[in-house]
Amino acid sequence: MNHLNKTLILPVLLFFSCSNGIKENKNQNQGETVQQQPQEKFFSLKINNLDENSLGKISDKFLLEISEEKNQKFDSAVVNIDGKKLAVLNSGELSYTIDTKDFRCGIVPITVQTFFGGKNEHLGASIKLFSDITPKHKTYKVLKTFNHDNQAYTQGLQYEDGYFYESTGLKKKSSLRKVKPETGEILQSYILEDEYFGEGLTIMGDKLIQLTWQNHKGFVYDKKTFEKLSEFNVSTEGWGLSYLNDTLILTDGSENIYFLNPDNFASMKYVQVYDNLGPVKMLNETEIIDGKLYANIYQTDMIAEIDYHTGKVLSYIDLSNILPQNFRTSETDVLNGIAYDEKGGRLFVTGKNWSKLFQIQIIEQAK
Repeated sequence: MNHLNKTLILPVLLFFSCSNGIKENKNQNQGETVQQQPQEKFFSLKINNLDENSLGKISDKFLLEISEEKNQKFDSAVVNIDGKKLAVLNSGELSYTIDTKDFRCGIVPITVQTFFGGKNEHLGASIKLFSDITPKHKTYKVLKTFNHDNQAYTQGLQYEDGYFYESTGLKKKSSLRKVKPETGEILQSYILEDEYFGEGLTIMGDKLIQLTWQNHKGFVYDKKTFEKLSEFNVSTEGWGLSYLNDTLILTDGSENIYFLNPDNFASMKYVQVYDNLGPVKMLNETEIIDGKLYANIYQTDMIAEIDYHTGKVLSYIDLSNILPQNFRTSETDVLNGIAYDEKGGRLFVTGKNWSKLFQIQIIEQAK
């Protein structure tokens, strides 16, 4: 598996005027009177890792230092990290220790607002945090093999009440399907308009929610009749989609996982997925299993098990060679498609244009 960014430079500093946090889409100053910032800068930030041997990971401690310039002292300073107010420094307090043990992975924004002489000044910086754990490596055991339509370019896969629900891709070939597991028979289908490339799929009560790839659009269907009930817009590309605790989780092929409001499909926040070496990109089809997010890593035979609260990769599941060579053709594409039978505790996987779908057991590899 390739990571596109393995080089870490600390400290990572971005000096700018900050008003919006990276993780939460909230206006921090709503309802407050905001004074005009002075054009001349009187303060600056510096952030250093307190452990000189660290590579910059969660649980590291950093020292935030404020420099007072041009003989200007502040009366107080408010420290916000990742959209949360963590400290208020009084006059003369020029440093603050940042303990990241409860932080999330990725780029974490830091803002400091200084107050002095009836004025205020905003300072900004960021730190980049890798995961503090090394992912476990797991493999698989095939428990059962099912037939699968080798013309189905699988983008999303769900299991509920004895049936598979599947979203397939490619323009002029995209569809929504209900499939009988025992035979692979397509019991019901809806063909998307030619302009759409079907992507991730999830079940939300009595509705099916389907993404499209680059149209920034998704569809809501009646699960029973497949009638299209409504459309919605998303700001990113659509890749994978899952539903958890009244929240939709979307992937867009980057290291980001987005949390959407299912009532209006607005993005509420996002978390970045990292392992101990850096960001994990190309996150594709997803499934929630036992409180963890499982995601296909596009163009690989790997599934990442992710703590979606922090973005830490807990394990990599290697499904290499799960589709035997004698079932591969010139149209056979990559592994993609994860479905979980919550009631029966069964895990299913397949791929794009695969003629087989597999029920598997995940096995942790010996160290």
